Amino acid sequence: MHRTWVERLGDWLPEKARRDLFVPSLADLTYERLVRERTSRSALARVRVRLWHASAALLLLAGCLRLHAVDRVRARMSRRARANHVPRKELTVMFARDVRHALRMFRREPAFTAAAVLTLMLGIGANTALFAVVEAVLLRPLPFGEADRLVLVKHRDVATGLSKQDIAIGDFIDLAARQQSFDALGGYGGFASTLAGAGETVRIEGVALTPAAFALLGVQPAMGRFFTADDVAEGAPPVVVVSHELWRTQLGSDPQILTRSIQLGTTRRMVVGVAPPGFRFPLANPTNVIVPVRVPPAAPANRKESWVYGVGRLKPGVGIEQAEAELAALSRQFEQEFPQQNKGSLYYAESLRDGMVGEAKRPLLMLLAAVGFVLLIACVNVGNLLLARSLARQHELATRLALGAGRGRLVAQMLTEALVLALVGGVAGVLVAWRLGPALAAMVPQAARIPGLDSVGLNVWVLAFSLGVSLVAAIAFGAVASIGLVRESARHALAGQRRTTMTTGARRAASSLVAAEIALATVLLIGAGLTLRSFANLISVDPGFTADGVLTVQVLLPPGRYPEQAARSAAYQRLFEAIDALPEIETTGAAAVTPLTGNNWTAPLVRPEHPLPAGERPPEVGWQSASAGYFRALGIPLREGRLFNAGDTIGGPQVVIVSDSIAERFFPGESPIGKRIVLGDDTAEIVGRVGDIRRASLSDSPRGDLYFPFERENGPGTTMFLRTAGDPLAALPSIRTTIRQIEPGATLFETRTMADIAAASAAVQRLAMRLLAGFALIALMLAAVGIYGVMAYSVRRRTRELGTRLALGASRADILALVMRQAATVAIVGVVIGVATGLSAARAMSSMLYGVPPWDPLALGAACLVLTATALAASYLPARQASRVNPAATLASD
Repeated sequence: MHRTWVERLGDWLPEKARRDLFVPSLADLTYERLVRERTSRSALARVRVRLWHASAALLLLAGCLRLHAVDRVRARMSRRARANHVPRKELTVMFARDVRHALRMFRREPAFTAAAVLTLMLGIGANTALFAVVEAVLLRPLPFGEADRLVLVKHRDVATGLSKQDIAIGDFIDLAARQQSFDALGGYGGFASTLAGAGETVRIEGVALTPAAFALLGVQPAMGRFFTADDVAEGAPPVVVVSHELWRTQLGSDPQILTRSIQLGTTRRMVVGVAPPGFRFPLANPTNVIVPVRVPPAAPANRKESWVYGVGRLKPGVGIEQAEAELAALSRQFEQEFPQQNKGSLYYAESLRDGMVGEAKRPLLMLLAAVGFVLLIACVNVGNLLLARSLARQHELATRLALGAGRGRLVAQMLTEALVLALVGGVAGVLVAWRLGPALAAMVPQAARIPGLDSVGLNVWVLAFSLGVSLVAAIAFGAVASIGLVRESARHALAGQRRTTMTTGARRAASSLVAAEIALATVLLIGAGLTLRSFANLISVDPGFTADGVLTVQVLLPPGRYPEQAARSAAYQRLFEAIDALPEIETTGAAAVTPLTGNNWTAPLVRPEHPLPAGERPPEVGWQSASAGYFRALGIPLREGRLFNAGDTIGGPQVVIVSDSIAERFFPGESPIGKRIVLGDDTAEIVGRVGDIRRASLSDSPRGDLYFPFERENGPGTTMFLRTAGDPLAALPSIRTTIRQIEPGATLFETRTMADIAAASAAVQRLAMRLLAGFALIALMLAAVGIYGVMAYSVRRRTRELGTRLALGASRADILALVMRQAATVAIVGVVIGVATGLSAARAMSSMLYGVPPWDPLALGAACLVLTATALAASYLPARQASRVNPAATLASD
C-alpha cells in the first residue's frame, strides 16, 4: 500500500502517541483536504490546499511530540511525588523537631540570639505601635450605621482657594431640596453653654443637630428618643439629648431623667433622650449635650446670613464621585441664579472619616512607611547575622547533605530557625507596642482634634498585623540566610576541605544587604532632613504679632444677665479696667477669634465708589472683632490712623480698621484712612491701618483682615488677651480673683499662653519631625551595626587571603585601603540608590513641607555625607584589624 510522506513522518512518534493522537487527527486533515480540493475551481486553489495540508500535518506532528513529552514529565513527577510524599503527621513531627533544634542552637549562642531578638523587637515593636495608631484613626469602623456611606459636604472658594467646612444656610437649604445622591442632607453645628446644677456652674460642649442629621447617623438612644420634626417646629418647647457620660456623672444616673429638665445657659430644656455610651459627633469633639437646630423652610434673600455644617448619607449604589459631580453641577446652577453671592463657590463631598481626620492622614501614612523602612533594615541586619551563621556551619550542612538530607530539607530547617527567631522578636515587639502605642497617641496635641487617639491600644487587628509582620520578617531574613547553604559537594566537605574564605556569592549577598541597609537609611535621613528644614522654616516665620508674655483667658458672662449688646460692653469694660489695675498686667484686650487656631472667617469687601458690575461677586477678606487693647497686647503695629476708642460704640458712626494687605490690594498708591467700605446696607469709615498677621496657622500666608470694634460686636463669651510683666501663668490667680470680684457668675476656661498656642499650631509638624528623626537615627544605628558586623565577619573569613597578601609584599596600608575601598564602594552604591528612592519619596511628601523643595540640596547632601561617613567609620575598625594580621601565624595555622 502506498504511504504518503506525512504518514512516514508519523513513524518517528512512539507507538502510543502515533496510534492515539497522530493517526486519527491525520485522517481528519486528509478528509478536509479532499473536500477542499473537490470544491476548488482552479489549479492554484488546489495548490494552496495542499500547502495548507502539509503545514497542518507538520504542526500536528510537533504538537504530538510536545504532548508526549509533557505526559512523560508528568508521569515522572508523579512517581517522584509519590516516592517523596511525607504524611502530614510526619511533617508535624519534623517541624516540632526543627523548632526544638532551633531553640537549642539559640540557647548555645546567647550573644547572637540577644542581638537578633533586640533588633527585631525594635523593628516589630515600632511598627506595631504606629500601626495601632493608624488602625484607631484610619481603619477602625466608625461608630455609626453603614459609616462608609456617610459624607461631609464642604465648600471651596475658588477665588481665594480656601476650603471651609461650613455651608451658607441658603445654599444648604437648596442643596437639600435639589440633590438626588443622598438619602437626606442633614445639618449640624457646634454648641457650647453652661450647665447650672447643685454645684458650681460648669461649661459644657456639645453639638446642634437637625432631626435629619440624627437619623442619618444610624445610632439608637440608650434611653428615650432622638429629635423629630416637631422639636424644631415654630414655638416647640426646648429639648435636649444628654450624653451617657453626662447622665452618669453630672446627673447622677437618674433613672427618671426623661421627666426632668436642665438649665443650659439662659434656656431650660426638657431631656428627651440619653445618647448611647461613647457617642461623639464630630468624633474628636466632646459631645456632652445635643440640641436641635432649626433650618428655615426656604432660603433667605441673604443666603449667607448664617452657616451650617452638612452631612449626608449616600444612596445605595451611589459613589462619592457621582455625588461630587452632582454637587459641582448644583454649584454652577447657584452661580447662575445668585451670581453676587455664589460666584466661585464650589461644593464638594468628602468621606466622613477623611473629613474628620483632616490633614493628619498623610503624616500618619508617611510615618508608617518610615517605620516600615526601619523594620526592613532590622530584617536585613538579622539576615546578615543568619547569613554569617550559616556560612560558619558549612561543614555541618555539607555533612548532612552527604548523609542523605535534601537541600529542601536544610532550607526548611533554616526557615524554621528564622521563624522561631521572628516569633520571639514579635512577642517582645508586642510588649513594646503595648506601652509605646498609647504613648505615641498621647504625644499628639489635643488641639489637633484627631478622632480615635483616645482608644489606641492592642486588639485583634493589631495583633494580626504584628503576627503578619513577624512572618514576613521570618521569610525575608530566612531566605537571606539560605543563601549561605554550602555549594560544594558533600564529598569535598567530608574530605576535610573546609573553606577559610567567603564564597563570591556569599560575599556579594552580604554586600548587597549592606547596600540595601544604607539605601533605606538614606531615604529616612532625607525625609528627616526635609522635615527638619521645613519645621525650622515654619517656626522662624514672623506671625505678625508678639506671642511671648501674653495670656489668653476665655470668659463667659452669666447667662441671661446681659442680653443687650450695650450691657455686655459695659460689663467687659469693668472687667478690663479692674484687670488693667493689677500690677502684673500691662495691657488688656479682647477679640472674637484667637490667632493661629485655624479660623478662616471671611466677609465681602466693596468700595462704594467702585461698585461691582451686575452679577459680580465681591471679593472675600478676613474679619475679626477686636478691642484697641488686643492690638497693644499682641504688639500688632499701627501703621497709620488710630485704634478703636471709647466713642466707637453702638450709636456712634461705623468704623473699621484694615490690615496692610487690604490697603495694598484695595487702595493701591493711596492712604486708606478716611475711605469707606460697604457693610451691608451701610458703610463704614476706615480709621486705622495695622500690620498683617497669620491668622489661621503659621503656614498660612498673611491675608487681609477687617477689624470691627469689639464694643459693637461681642457676645456673652469672649477671649481676653493679657500682656503680663512676668510669667503669664503666674498672673492667673490674681486675674481669676479680680474677675470673681467684679462678676461672680462669670465662667473662666481655656487659659493658655499665646506662646503655647503658637507652639500648638505647629505641634503636628513638630511631632512628625521628631518621630521621623528618631526613626532615621534608629535606622542609622542599625545600618552602622550591620556594616560593622559584615565587614568584621568578612575580615575574619579572609584572614588567610590577607595574610598571603602581606606575605607577598603588600603593606599594612595596602590592606587597610583594600578593605576601606570595598566598604566605600558598597556605601556609595547604597547612597546612590537611596538618593534616587528618597527623591521619589520626597515628592510624595512635598505637600507637608513648608519653604523647602523636595530636592533640597542641603537635606540631600547632609544625608549622603552622614551615611557615607557612618559606613566608613563602621568599616574602619575591621579594616584596621585586617591590616594587623600576622602573615606567618596565619599561614602556619593552615
